[in-house]
Amino acid sequence: MVTPVSSKPGERQLPEPERIEDLVRRLRQVPDRQRRFSVTPAQARRVHGIRHDLLAALTAAGVPHVGAGDERLYDAYDLGNAALHLGRLSVQSRSMRAWAKAWQTALDQAPGHRVQVVSACPAPGHPGACRYGVLLDGRRRQVEGPATEARLGELRAAPAARAWPPLSPALRELLREVADIGFFLLPEAVRWDPEFMWRTRMSDCGGAAAWLVHEGGRRGLESRFSFGLLVAAPYSTPHCWAEFRVDGVWVPVDPLLVQALNQWGGLDPSAFPPDGTPGALFHRLTDRFTKVVSHGGIWAQVSLPTERTD
Repeated sequence: MVTPVSSKPGERQLPEPERIEDLVRRLRQVPDRQRRFSVTPAQARRVHGIRHDLLAALTAAGVPHVGAGDERLYDAYDLGNAALHLGRLSVQSRSMRAWAKAWQTALDQAPGHRVQVVSACPAPGHPGACRYGVLLDGRRRQVEGPATEARLGELRAAPAARAWPPLSPALRELLREVADIGFFLLPEAVRWDPEFMWRTRMSDCGGAAAWLVHEGGRRGLESRFSFGLLVAAPYSTPHCWAEFRVDGVWVPVDPLLVQALNQWGGLDPSAFPPDGTPGALFHRLTDRFTKVVSHGGIWAQVSLPTERTD
């Protein structure tokens, strides 16, 4: 059951100093050269739910930044992680709750969804029309469209099988090996690095999926990497996960996502254990990490407005 959200206690009270300091120590394991200092204190509050007093506490604890006073700039990954791990009401925590609700709804009602693919030119002002490469139904299609607010296509996402075969003991053992890996938002340069994952005990779904597929294959488990959409209204999001063939069925697994939805989405861990499959949320597009939309060889930002079709 999804627990109702209330951010008021967390908004009024600062976390314990030891909790802030421990989080900052973990965040500082990401090399400084991977940071992009672009978030102002005003944006920290508006986007990440981090008020001035918490931002000051994070700064005093050593969270990386440049500049001083109101001119300070912070890294978006650092603040996104702080918002999640310190219980702020943020874009990230709202997404977690929306995904948790979508998972429960998918299991109860099995709704279909219509997903619009919306993008914009990443290099405006070039001569000629904008030609986008849009990943739909397993292949990239060329679509001509405007430079701004380009609606490039849509796809229909139906829920996958609701009765998944039980995982083998060997696969359950594999999933237990990442049980102590914490979910963090990570920059590209470290998210795919297995040495970073095991040294820091930090990963995101993509990095963990890549390791599970590699290690599962090494142990003789039939596995594949999946990239596609985590489907949830009002907006879906690109996502990565691992799949293993069990009794002839490809079963999606994503223990870090399940852990995150238990911790921040309000799901009951006894009903949604880490070795359970969140496959009802996923729409697979391809077997490698990529972008949903490209333009002239450049990856483009994408928005995926989603509505139920039941």
